[in-house]
Amino acid sequence: MSFFEELKRRKVFRVSATYAVVAWILMQIGEVTFPALNIPDWVMSTLVLFLLAGLPIAIIFAWIFDKTPDGIIKTESDTLIIDDNKKWYVKKRNYFTIIGIAFGFMIGIYGPNILNDNTNQNKITDGIQKLAILPFSNIRPNEETDFLGYALSDEIINRLGYLKSLIVRPATVVKKYREIDISPEDIGKELEVDLILTGSYLKDNDRLRLNTELMNISKNERVWTKSMTVNYSDIFAIQDSVAGSIINQLKGQISTEDQIKVPETISNPEAYELYLKAKAINRVVISDTERTIFLLQQSVDLDDKYAPAWTYLGEMYNQLANYGIDPWVNLDKAEKALIKSFDLNPNFESSYGIIISLFTDLNRIIEAYSYGIKGLRSYPKNPIIFDGLGYAFRYAGLLDESAEFYSKASSFLFDPERIVSAKLYETRGYLYSGNYIKSREMMNDVIKYSKEKEVKISSYHLFYDGIDYLYNNDQKNAFRRFDETYKIDPLQIFAQYGQIYKLLTLGQNQKALEFINKIEKINIHDGEQTYRFIQFYSQLGQKKKALEKMKLTIERGFFPYPYFVSDKFLDPIRSEPQFSELMKIIKAKHIEFKTLYESTMYLSSVSNISD
Repeated sequence: MSFFEELKRRKVFRVSATYAVVAWILMQIGEVTFPALNIPDWVMSTLVLFLLAGLPIAIIFAWIFDKTPDGIIKTESDTLIIDDNKKWYVKKRNYFTIIGIAFGFMIGIYGPNILNDNTNQNKITDGIQKLAILPFSNIRPNEETDFLGYALSDEIINRLGYLKSLIVRPATVVKKYREIDISPEDIGKELEVDLILTGSYLKDNDRLRLNTELMNISKNERVWTKSMTVNYSDIFAIQDSVAGSIINQLKGQISTEDQIKVPETISNPEAYELYLKAKAINRVVISDTERTIFLLQQSVDLDDKYAPAWTYLGEMYNQLANYGIDPWVNLDKAEKALIKSFDLNPNFESSYGIIISLFTDLNRIIEAYSYGIKGLRSYPKNPIIFDGLGYAFRYAGLLDESAEFYSKASSFLFDPERIVSAKLYETRGYLYSGNYIKSREMMNDVIKYSKEKEVKISSYHLFYDGIDYLYNNDQKNAFRRFDETYKIDPLQIFAQYGQIYKLLTLGQNQKALEFINKIEKINIHDGEQTYRFIQFYSQLGQKKKALEKMKLTIERGFFPYPYFVSDKFLDPIRSEPQFSELMKIIKAKHIEFKTLYESTMYLSSVSNISD
């Protein structure tokens, strides 16, 4: 008897076919039902591995054992061969095989549609809804009131942001739909939402009328329309009313964990209008930030009890300092504004990430870290806090942790622009640790993602893309990025940094020194920026100045020990005795902070829970 006939006699083919059909049906059922039941992806992967591992076991058992009327017995070599010459349609087992295959095909083809339909019908009560609130259109456009369209929708978004059972797309995502003609259905697909709120408004003297409409995109139907008119001084009433209507619509879906928080209020209507105007400014150049500060300062002068205005003012002063504009003065103003916000409302979520970055810049990294821990206790999925901690960890040289926290920040974001920013910061962790290949690979992926999502890379990030190319010895692309940055805004400090790197690489030291002397007149406060001058003077052969900048960098709180170890631009000064002494200080500060982090188990537990 041939081996093939022996396999057939021992029913190995029959068992294998039956096992394959059953396994395939189980995988089809899992693929369709697991997502609907919110079962983690790893369960499906485990099921597939289990089924694949079981196939050789089933074949072995089919070879060794046989099922008979007397039970399962070991197959003997002289077992009588059962007549297997019957027609295929006479054998009952073949019917079960055909039915099983047909059943599997039915599940694979129609199952997803059936479950999706049921899911869509039950979303209001059973699932988490996703909502986009589009900027409202001005029925009578004019420069004095156009800001309300974006500002009002942004404030309603903020009022709904506390709900765990409702995902609201941030204002930064929906702002691109201002004054463009696109159907709600197309927007719903782009933003991957179930509900869309649109509206129009008209300001007539001291009266404001707002018309809103809530659409269920998944059902292609209008849920409700709402119109109301209030005194302009009572603009909070409109925001509260619209937010309340949405909450009432989702009552069956609101989680018991959701606590209805009373929104921040401001008593002076004029102060609030100034705050809304400031938030509506699309900041592109430094003058936009200065105009935003001007409006916010007027707002808090009229009413100094509104925490969001103080937080936003602190953020803008900090941004202005990072641009090199009176850095120490503006940093002091930023700190005072943020402390004022915390005094008014210690639980205001947006303040945490900003103050973490600010205290890191001020060489108060322990304070920054403590604010991060406190913030994560209350808001374990806040991307701004993770972003701020990623920044602090980079300064302290915890580069793997920095990349991890930036990765967490991007995982909690939906706005492609903010995702790109977080991922670009994540690459710097790899760059500073000397993993240039990994950094370049990830940078290329981020650039590709930004093109797909039509996100414009800022000149600041273009500069760091150039730095990444430079460390990877790709001078051509590095110079291209540096020139692009300089073309966008030649006055920006990072644009000038790029030109210095380019000139030093080309050996044009005198021209590079002209740029350096110009920037030296700016009172730079940032330790990471001060580090650049260690590299510049090191490459120029001015070792004394390079070591002075190295000492200043430490004093300003930038001590990423692995970066100092791996950075090739510091090679000309490594043999200096003072360099070795300063490296001991850097290593000690790095180990001190690392020990603090590792001993603070609570932060690690929050990090894991947030996954």
